[in-house]
Amino acid sequence: MSSASEFSSSIPTVTSVSPVIRPLSLRENFAWTLPANLVYAACQWGILVVLAQVGGKPLVGLYVLAASITVPIFVCHSLQLRALQATDTNAEFGFGDYLGLRLISTALALLVTVGIAWWIGHRDGAWWAVILLACAKSFESISDVIYGLLQQNERMDRVARSKALHGGSLLLGLGLGAMVTKDIVGAVSGLVVARLLVLLAYDLPAARWIARTNTGQALRPRWDPVVMKGLIAHGLPLAVVTLLISLETNIPRYLVDYQLGLAALGLFGAVAALITAGGTFTRAMNQVASPRLAALFHSGNLAGFRRMLAGILAIYLVLGLLGLAMVPLMGRWLLGTLFGAEFVEHQDLLLVVMLAAAVAYQSGALTAAMISIRAIRSQLPLRLMTVVTSLVGCVLLMPRWGLLGAGMALVLAKVPFVVVSLVIVLRATRAKLQLPEGD
Repeated sequence: MSSASEFSSSIPTVTSVSPVIRPLSLRENFAWTLPANLVYAACQWGILVVLAQVGGKPLVGLYVLAASITVPIFVCHSLQLRALQATDTNAEFGFGDYLGLRLISTALALLVTVGIAWWIGHRDGAWWAVILLACAKSFESISDVIYGLLQQNERMDRVARSKALHGGSLLLGLGLGAMVTKDIVGAVSGLVVARLLVLLAYDLPAARWIARTNTGQALRPRWDPVVMKGLIAHGLPLAVVTLLISLETNIPRYLVDYQLGLAALGLFGAVAALITAGGTFTRAMNQVASPRLAALFHSGNLAGFRRMLAGILAIYLVLGLLGLAMVPLMGRWLLGTLFGAEFVEHQDLLLVVMLAAAVAYQSGALTAAMISIRAIRSQLPLRLMTVVTSLVGCVLLMPRWGLLGAGMALVLAKVPFVVVSLVIVLRATRAKLQLPEGD
């Protein structure tokens, strides 16, 4: 990864003024975001398909293991700066502040990833896979802070194009690397090259394009200790919550690798990826629905709030039921076509995973509702509860049920969250209904 000085010297401070860029409407931004997210999710799933076809379960297992180690670390160290940046309507911090902190946090994440991979005993191909994936995540983190700048200016079309380019490039790069070398190091090397090329060829020019509309907009990183402290104070609580969300998903993977081995992890990781693929639509819908839910709640239209939330939950319930119905009809064909013959006999695992996906859709909608009503303080204890439930579920169920037990733990981790968050939302709307006029 390039040093901070090399990075800053390649991006000049832009002082010229050009016509202001027109922000896109909510509908236009959604029209760009959903297809791009679908393309990116399809390409991410395609990566697992390619690895399964080239090297079977062991190769998939190495990739899932590397991702399970790397992703939680980088999620935590991101400090959710993109979300803070996108909602920084008063320009409390400049882009240089976000970029400066992101460079520091990314360097720390890279060091932590290397240390953890070495500490837990991974060597040779597995260790190099973790290191290379961490490098790819480092480039991705720079693209992410640029996405925050574009999102802040309501130009999700540029973000969407970048996501689509990243998805296609990652699939192509990994596919070529895997087919040429037949090993995980060559495959993940393709990811590193793809991330770097899209960052240099598209994301950095997009940042310059935004900067040309603002007098004195600096694209160089800035490291003011007071400003850094303020940004960290904003981002640290969000980082803890997102880390817990990531651990909730990855704890079953860690225990599958520890108890059942790398090949079993490859099988579990490939099938469990269906949760992420199906969630692409629900995440996009939640992003669009959140502002409307917040407006209904804070304007006092609680009946409208409840109707809209109930409608979203009903849609997600139908989506989840369709996923479950698909398994007996075409589960074996789907597993065999995508991943190969050695995956066909695990239709029962696919059924449990689709049940976990159905519960996860409900969880996502209720999370959006809680954020809309500003029940944010409830997030940390709820996420702690899901992590503990996931761990306990794996410990109790996996000795008897194996991979099915890990899948059941994914389901059990979400059920208490759905129940408690639904109670929180209903109580909040009931309490607001009972407030006297003028409060």
